[in-house]
Amino acid sequence: MRLFLVRHGQTVANQQGVFCGMTDLPLTEQGVSQAQQVAEWLAEVPFTQALCSGLLRARHTAEIVLGQRELTAQPDAGFNEMNFGDWEMRHHRDLQQQDSDAWAAWVADWQNACPTAGESFPLFSQRIGHKVQQLLADGGDGDRLLVAHQGTLSLLMAGFFSMPATAMWHFHFQQGTYSVLDIHQGFAALRVFNSQAHWQPEIRE
Repeated sequence: MRLFLVRHGQTVANQQGVFCGMTDLPLTEQGVSQAQQVAEWLAEVPFTQALCSGLLRARHTAEIVLGQRELTAQPDAGFNEMNFGDWEMRHHRDLQQQDSDAWAAWVADWQNACPTAGESFPLFSQRIGHKVQQLLADGGDGDRLLVAHQGTLSLLMAGFFSMPATAMWHFHFQQGTYSVLDIHQGFAALRVFNSQAHWQPEIRE
């Protein structure tokens, strides 16, 4: 299996630098342009399957990337971003004042603390870990597209290479790019990361 990983295009949450997990935002005009650029770079890829998170920004990005192909992305909530609960659409500067105890706990131990009324990191990591195992055990062939979120994709990457969840910070997925993994017999190999160039099938191997 060749897996093409794409982060959704820009949203207003990205522009504002606020927490956004389950808030279902549309793409900005720039976000649409980013997805269109990725679609151009991947125009020659004969995708046999497409997956995306259940959130609008990922579903719209996947739709744009797939273009005129007779293929629809399958939404899967397992690939959703972390749920930040009461912190959704709020900036960390505000949380320092308005939810100071919870924010202090998060800063001190983000691996075990939980955003107020949100999803803890251990639960998020476990959820994404299940998706890693499913993909590694799939055994199928062909080119597949997966459109998701920064947190989701970075945790997937750490999981594919049997790294601890904290290694997710080594993988910053830029918007308007794509990355490629080859998955074979339960092992993953990274081919490109945050590429901004046309994918050329003739030089894939």
